[in-house]
Amino acid sequence: MRKATPLFCILMLMFTLPAITPVGSNSIGQDRGRFAQEGDYTLAVQGDVSTLYDGGEPVWKRTRTLFEDGFELSTYHFDDGSTDFKLYQGSRLVSEGVGKEVRYFYYDEEGILEKTMVLVDEKIAEMEIYSYDAKAKALNSILTITGEGNSILYFGDPIGQPWFSYTKGKTFTKVLQLSPNLQVQEVWEGDTPIKAVTVERPQEGGIRLTTSKKGFEESELYNDAALLVLRTSPSLTTEYRYDEDRSLLEATEIGKDGHLRIIRYEEGKEVSEKLYQDDVLEKEIFYSKDSGKVETLYDMGKPYCDITYALDGQRVLSIRYR
Repeated sequence: MRKATPLFCILMLMFTLPAITPVGSNSIGQDRGRFAQEGDYTLAVQGDVSTLYDGGEPVWKRTRTLFEDGFELSTYHFDDGSTDFKLYQGSRLVSEGVGKEVRYFYYDEEGILEKTMVLVDEKIAEMEIYSYDAKAKALNSILTITGEGNSILYFGDPIGQPWFSYTKGKTFTKVLQLSPNLQVQEVWEGDTPIKAVTVERPQEGGIRLTTSKKGFEESELYNDAALLVLRTSPSLTTEYRYDEDRSLLEATEIGKDGHLRIIRYEEGKEVSEKLYQDDVLEKEIFYSKDSGKVETLYDMGKPYCDITYALDGQRVLSIRYR
């Protein structure tokens, strides 16, 4: 296997190309005008220099440098002065660097990835070793070695019923893809099952996670904006509402025993809550920024007592009956 160009040679070539005037392009390597299908991004290309713009502001500039021995270096320059790079030999990625971290890729004679190594501050921090099913020509496992410990990821039948599993410390996890919209994750410690997680994509959108642990099952539904909108358990169902800025506005808890709790938020902080039993209001709590909370107690839906607490929420300052 041919060794990669030394890192110091790569860094010497990062700033060698002169400044140029970019030309509008809609995709990498093509000059077809401004690309505005998603967002307001434009890729400008001239020769070996490409610049990505977001609303007219540069995101990064990429320079390509070709070497006589078949290596190609792509260097990405960012506005904050940082640079990333990718080094190729033909179509193979040989190394890539992000900040102080550099990852090297090693291939066998057939061009199949055998291992990768990560160096941080020129010291090895991680190694990954890849193994394959010779008959199926498919990835079989990935062994990850770090200073904190080792883990291994296994892959199953990619055609019949795709699955993969991995070990970390004392736990073993298997992920089974039952269908394009349904996935099951199972976790063991030794021979003892710890929990199982089912990942489902409902037709109406979002993701539903159902976790089973020690006989207890809980389900969480996230919408397309990755916000938790519903959590259910054997004893409690909680619904969540958000504003346009993704801030939580209200949480409604409905218990199997008939109790109802409504919590309202402002700027992410709880400002009030109401507690009902069988649709009858029993307690109302207000939270103040400058003083302690105030509880109002109800009897048959009618207020009869106000309790004021100190800022710590524990010490009672006053009790007033109506």
